[in-house]
Amino acid sequence: MQVRAGMLAVEAARRFADRVALGDARDGSTFAALDEAANRFADGLGTRGVRPGERVAVLGYNTPELVETWLALERGGFVRVVLHSHFEMPVHVALLAHVGASAVVFDTRFAAALAEHRAELGQVRLWVAIGEDPPYWSLPYEELLRGGDGAQPSLDVDEDAPVCIQPTTGTTGAPKPWIVSHRAWHALVAHNLAHLDTLAEKPLGTDDVNLHVHAVQWASGAQTLLPYMLRGARTVLQDDAAFDPAAIVQTLTAEGVTGVLVPGPMLIALLDQIATAEGFEHRLRRLVTLFATPELLRRASALLGEVWCHGYGATEQGAPATRLSAAEARAKPARLRSVGRPASPFLDLRIVDAAGERLPAGAVGEIVVRSPMSGGGYWRRPDLDRESRLPGGWFRSRDLGYLDADGFLYYVDRARDAIETAHGTVFPHEIEAAVLRHAAVANCGAVGLGAAGAQEVVAAVVLKAGHEDSPRLAIEIADAAAAVLEPHARPRVRLLAELPTVLGGAKVQRELLREQLSAAVAPAS
Repeated sequence: MQVRAGMLAVEAARRFADRVALGDARDGSTFAALDEAANRFADGLGTRGVRPGERVAVLGYNTPELVETWLALERGGFVRVVLHSHFEMPVHVALLAHVGASAVVFDTRFAAALAEHRAELGQVRLWVAIGEDPPYWSLPYEELLRGGDGAQPSLDVDEDAPVCIQPTTGTTGAPKPWIVSHRAWHALVAHNLAHLDTLAEKPLGTDDVNLHVHAVQWASGAQTLLPYMLRGARTVLQDDAAFDPAAIVQTLTAEGVTGVLVPGPMLIALLDQIATAEGFEHRLRRLVTLFATPELLRRASALLGEVWCHGYGATEQGAPATRLSAAEARAKPARLRSVGRPASPFLDLRIVDAAGERLPAGAVGEIVVRSPMSGGGYWRRPDLDRESRLPGGWFRSRDLGYLDADGFLYYVDRARDAIETAHGTVFPHEIEAAVLRHAAVANCGAVGLGAAGAQEVVAAVVLKAGHEDSPRLAIEIADAAAAVLEPHARPRVRLLAELPTVLGGAKVQRELLREQLSAAVAPAS
């Protein structure tokens, strides 16, 4: 079936033309102005020789131009290739080569790093620069806009054609290029609309304000940008080049923010800031978080009220796959350890054994999902496509978990990250949750070191500001964690200045952490 490219944002512009869509409530861009900028950019790419179906990569921080580019590529039939701003440049270069990108739109803060690799990217015909001091080899964003027509394009595309390539987060190896079709994208927006509508007492509306503090090109944008826009809500952007809790708290108040997505490791620092802010008031109705602990969720309720939900999901599943609301946790406090039930009626979830057979409540197995959102594949990786599927259209997450009698999912961990000690299997997720209970811990990553079957549990810890590294503190943190763990799960705590993470600290790269810790204790040759 054919669908109109970019139809969702076009419809939002038609319905809410004169309302402020992006930025400050008084002088931000209206829906009509945002729509025209997207039209000009899409047409400008065409006049520069980029054709529908070609891959256009985007590498930028949270700026209005990034949102305009996102909408432009969709309506122009170009395939947006997401380059997460917090990945290392060699990762981007490999992905650009793999997908054969014809053009790259980039923030000039990445210009120097890109310049070092241009020789490896001969297939890129056009470089478009957002920001000050564009390099000589690029076309300034404003110039491309000036050369484009602001009239509304009308392009029909096959609903199964790619709208974007969204790489996975790369916590267990190199990011994998997941294809999102137009049909899957529409399903993802509908899924998140249903999820967000039912999270608060009233559905999303024109009085809502959506703040992006994390990368728009990751979950913050995929899960919330268009759902809020489709209801005429205003979008506010926080520069994600560096995480600044004080600036976020100020924006929450000044802009009357009602919705925000904050990964758990960042929510820790944000709540610390809120706890010390004098006279802090907020209008939050929907705070979406992930990778959180029960203690962190309790603290969110105490400081902000029952405005949060805790989700689980992955790029390929159409996140959030599941959602636990504060109200559900209050009804049965034991659910705080869960990640909830399917976030909308548009997603089905099961726990299966190694043979793909459905397991009963309480049994640990692999989490599998199916929906239009998980119906894609990996760009030119048929091997991954075969490995990721089970009969019946089920997508394999490679995550372990179990369901309770009420259908709430309890996440155990990545199957490949299991720590095999001499006295049984330990999962990093439970170690990290136990360590994060300590007030001095800002972030934690747990891995197993040594030979399989005799591994030692090691928790690498980054301390909050104001806490000094000391052997005594490391033992204190280990003791506190051991109090809620099985004896064989007690971790040895290593205090580090930083952890290898992706997405600005949202996820720990356990494979890289394991390599770093192993190298640190390896005998000299």
